Amino acid sequence: MFGKKLGLVAASALLCGVALSACGGAEVNNGGTPKPDAKAEGKESVSLWIFDADPMYQAAAEATAAEVGVDLKYEYIQDETYKTKISVALAANELPDVFQQHAGKSYRTPVLQSKTVAPLNDTLDSTGLGAKFLDNQLVKEEDGNIYSVPSNISTTLVFYYNKKLMNDLGATPPATWDDLQAVVSKAEDKGIIPIALGGKERWQGDLLYNLLVARQDVNAFDKALSGQAKFTDAPFVEAAKQVASLVSANTFQKGFLGSAYLDAQELFKNDKALIWIDGSFNFSALSKAMGDNLGYIVFPKTGAEDVYSSTIGFQNSAAPYSLFVNNSSKHLDKAKEFAITLSLKLNDEFVRKGLPGYAASDVKSESQNEQLSTYASDIGKTAKTQAMWFGLLSADIGQEYRDMTQQLYGGNLTPEEYTAQLETLLRSAE
Repeated sequence: MFGKKLGLVAASALLCGVALSACGGAEVNNGGTPKPDAKAEGKESVSLWIFDADPMYQAAAEATAAEVGVDLKYEYIQDETYKTKISVALAANELPDVFQQHAGKSYRTPVLQSKTVAPLNDTLDSTGLGAKFLDNQLVKEEDGNIYSVPSNISTTLVFYYNKKLMNDLGATPPATWDDLQAVVSKAEDKGIIPIALGGKERWQGDLLYNLLVARQDVNAFDKALSGQAKFTDAPFVEAAKQVASLVSANTFQKGFLGSAYLDAQELFKNDKALIWIDGSFNFSALSKAMGDNLGYIVFPKTGAEDVYSSTIGFQNSAAPYSLFVNNSSKHLDKAKEFAITLSLKLNDEFVRKGLPGYAASDVKSESQNEQLSTYASDIGKTAKTQAMWFGLLSADIGQEYRDMTQQLYGGNLTPEEYTAQLETLLRSAE
């Protein structure tokens, strides 16, 4: 009742956002011409919290407000600040009418457990808008209700590099683990940061380790989590040793564990760092900032698996980036209509950029740039997208896991100590 057949191959559906920033980005201007008083116009108002910095979100929200006929109170909140603010708001039941939430079980479960969000089934049905969403793009919970609509398409980890710096080093983009080590050594010798990494927020190092494990054995995590293997097995230990090797080779900038994501990103954008391992959501922003200087390759072969064996995704189908509606909203019906309509407008923008959306759209796709086209081709060849581990764990386990991984990067745990603790911690997550 809520979907149409998804006319895309599964691998293509994993193609990620170019213009959106799922995990960070520069702040946008939330100012503009003051709006007329809602009461004077007889309009209901809808408040909206967004952590995604892409200006597309505010533009789509304003267009949605005009279409639905509400006065919009839009608030952009920087990503890491948002995570804290939304947790406090959930506990105190002081949410806006509509809010965006990150992907993953660690973020979605607390929202559902708070009992503060409204089912959307009735509005999806009564407006006919539910029929626009493609099959399996609306998450139905165990009670049969749909509590959210998508706010983002799937994104994966990407190996970006600076073409100018690579040429200056007389090097070529690495294809293997040995190549990567050699490039790191060349850059470090020349005083160039080999890989910029924002360690403060923890997730960049976390995802890099996830990918290194998958390249040792594409099914290692799934097998260990289900009890068919252990987190102390070779793929986990070898990947941890690779992390330790990168740290000891001064691969990351000085003080990287305390470096914010945006600060590390600026190092890459401003020719200070050779490599940036980040989400595909940054293609557009990086292309705009760096022009033809932005390079992309499929992540090098760092273990037994082929380069097209796997990649790491930022979300899974059961816990995507979403828009929720506060069930205490004073204008609940309008808030539901607003959230659903906004989701569809965002989908139109993704499709306009040449990306596969999560709903039917009448807009025409625009052409992709060379780097994105190469990425799209690579994703089409990739056999498996492993959802980031954090997104598959409960909130408390996920946070402890990331803290522990931080200790591996900090040299406070040996690879063997780290994987032993990983086995103890994640075994409890079964």
